[in-house]
Amino acid sequence: MRWLPAAGLAVAVVAVSFGAPLARLTNAAPLAVAAWRMVLAAALIVPFAWARGGIAPPTGRRGAVALAGVLLGLHFGLWIPSLWLTSVSASVLLVETAPLWVLLASPRFLGVPIRPRNLVSFALAIAGVAVIARGDLELSLRAVLGDLLALGGAAACAGYLVVGKRLRGEMPLERYLAVVYGGAALTLVVAVAVLRVPPMPVDAASWLCLLGLAVVPTLTGHSLLNWALAHLEAYRVNLVMLLEPILATLWAWLFLAQAPPAHVLPGGALVLAALALEFLWERVAPTRS
Repeated sequence: MRWLPAAGLAVAVVAVSFGAPLARLTNAAPLAVAAWRMVLAAALIVPFAWARGGIAPPTGRRGAVALAGVLLGLHFGLWIPSLWLTSVSASVLLVETAPLWVLLASPRFLGVPIRPRNLVSFALAIAGVAVIARGDLELSLRAVLGDLLALGGAAACAGYLVVGKRLRGEMPLERYLAVVYGGAALTLVVAVAVLRVPPMPVDAASWLCLLGLAVVPTLTGHSLLNWALAHLEAYRVNLVMLLEPILATLWAWLFLAQAPPAHVLPGGALVLAALALEFLWERVAPTRS
């Protein structure tokens, strides 16, 4: 059935877009929210992966798997706290710049050169980030700190994607997710303990939000996204994923009564245009990794 991959991708985008609003609805320390998201996701997927053949990484790849887990933990540990400092719309837009950070790292780590046309994407994205940061600076330094954390989360996500590029081809998806989610969970639990962050949510409703974070955007969204990538061209999947910031902004408006600041709209348009242009060029030059 040819429509199944497209339907799976649609569900994935909607599921992933609930990540930011569900996190903000959780009444707990932001870093603890990140930790519980990955702890619960790992707890749900590890038994499934174990039953399907174990979770041991390939021989000689344990270091890379550990690094991928740390980088994923760093991604959530930086991005989720940013949601409490800047607007959901700005945070999600800035963290979505991860593919451009991957492109920056490609010459050194993937052997893929940066072409002149890529500089246009970078210029558009930097202009969009500057518009968002300038507007947030007029609001407060707190909002600018949130922007920086979101960008740091994007850079950590890019590192995770670069490290995991080869690992995904060497391990079944459920095993890869189990060990990487486990590594991210351990990284965040250590961070919570070292920084003495209150680990527990303060009400029972927050546990539902945390479970929702683990099940909806993490396990459902990202699993379907990986499945769709195996059946559809990567550029199509990436283009559709540009709907995530728009949907996340809509959910924040509906459930958090948080309208996007006016300056985020033109800045976000530039960032999304940069990503769309990059993915469309990927379609024109399909040999590029």
